[in-house]
Amino acid sequence: MTTHIYYAIEIQRPIQQVFDYTCTPTHWPDWHPSSLKLYMEHAGIATNGTRFEEDVRAGGRTGHLVWTVTEYLDQRRWTGQATVDNGARLTVSYQLSETSAGTLFERYLHYDLPTPLLKILNFLVLRRRIEDESALSLRQLQTVLQAS
Repeated sequence: MTTHIYYAIEIQRPIQQVFDYTCTPTHWPDWHPSSLKLYMEHAGIATNGTRFEEDVRAGGRTGHLVWTVTEYLDQRRWTGQATVDNGARLTVSYQLSETSAGTLFERYLHYDLPTPLLKILNFLVLRRRIEDESALSLRQLQTVLQAS
């Protein structure tokens, strides 16, 4: 049973600026409330095959993720897959397109939880919290980028 969460927001900045910023994981703690700390060998854009780690607090639960970038199409699409220390698996994809005012940024989150207890918690509490955090992250991303 996979959970799917989708949010989109228009950001009044050029597509290349939005793409470069969001595809640089060391920026994630600046705009995503779940991202606590990144562990990377380099601080730049994460392209195909890049591996890095992240400490998170999502849905009220802490975890450690090991990421691998599986798709990188400059200015258009970025996808990373992660395994969580509790056995969960997730995929995050960013899809970008130009608009008359700047950039439409779409974020897709898909995750699978490994145990029946976590699946029940997801149904009762976690999904709603993660949806709220995802919506907040895009509003904060918009604020950060439009302020720069």
